[in-house]
Amino acid sequence: MAPTRLRPVLLAAGLAIAAVAGCYKDPNKELDQAQQTLDLQATLEDLGNRTSELQFALDSLRGVVAKQDSTISRLANLAGVPYAR
Repeated sequence: MAPTRLRPVLLAAGLAIAAVAGCYKDPNKELDQAQQTLDLQATLEDLGNRTSELQFALDSLRGVVAKQDSTISRLANLAGVPYAR
């Protein structure tokens, strides 16, 4: 057992070691986290691009369907056939 005068010094040294050890960060872990963040960002950008492409295709198809619907409606009108949209 340490003498009474040495106890505060040992306690202070132990606290200092614990504080320094708590500040340590593994650089490899930080690099892995940064790479994962970059990969996630690239994936989100890709999903955004794909969503834009799908929206454009959907809008284009809606235009085609609307044009076909109006053509069918005109043909039905000319033929005298009732046509409900």
